[in-house]
Amino acid sequence: MTLSNAVLIRIISFIFSILWIVLLSFGLPIESGDGTEGVAFSWHAFLIATQDPMYPFNLQVMMWVAFFFCLGELMIHWLNISEQNAHTVSFSLYQNPNVVVVKTEQGDFQIALNKNEALKPEILAAIYRAKKEYLPESTLMGHFFKTINYQFHSSNSVADVYSALTSAIELKLHQVELRYTVVKYLAWLIPTLGFIGTVIGIAVALGQAGAMGSSDPNLLAEVVPLLATAFYTTLLALLLSAIVMVLIQVIQAKDETTVNDVATFCLDNIVRMLKERKE
Repeated sequence: MTLSNAVLIRIISFIFSILWIVLLSFGLPIESGDGTEGVAFSWHAFLIATQDPMYPFNLQVMMWVAFFFCLGELMIHWLNISEQNAHTVSFSLYQNPNVVVVKTEQGDFQIALNKNEALKPEILAAIYRAKKEYLPESTLMGHFFKTINYQFHSSNSVADVYSALTSAIELKLHQVELRYTVVKYLAWLIPTLGFIGTVIGIAVALGQAGAMGSSDPNLLAEVVPLLATAFYTTLLALLLSAIVMVLIQVIQAKDETTVNDVATFCLDNIVRMLKERKE
């Protein structure tokens, strides 16, 4: 996933949030939920609340923008996972190419790769040089392959390769956790906005009740819709946050599984084929 593609997805998610807000604003009739005709539940006040004096900068709008931004970030992670899996599936140690140039002190010479033969450091280095052009280090496969090659070439020890690969796996899993920091923060921010909206709504409703007086016959008709709208913000926030958190757990688990799968692939198909060079 390139930076430009990630930026494009974020822009698209923001555009979708604006379109969704416009659709809710004009697609849900205010008359069906203004609270003055005995309507028990107002979809309009629940989802968008255009009657809010702060609209279009009210809390429902902010929650929708944050929600769609989270969806965009998760889409970026999902596409990155698919890209990593594609690189792993297409990788073949002994193919593309099946002939490599081995550099030695006596000179360079070509050898045909045979999957039944063990890999010495100079052969593994030749394979790495041949593949690194189309297997960038930014991919998991490229990163792990580079780690294996450099460690084996420098130490000539399979045990050291295992140790280096294990450290690389742990580092990648930690990086996966860090990549979800922003989206997890927004998933926490959404219900916070909902609670803020409830507090503001209750304060406005109590202020309206105090201004009207307890003897005013329209007291309930004016105050109850304000209280309903106040609690709608928390309800909407909790629902949106629940959706985001479920998606985060599913996609992050898939991300971590991908790291482990690629590492297992490297262990089974590269590391176990290594043979230390005899001095």
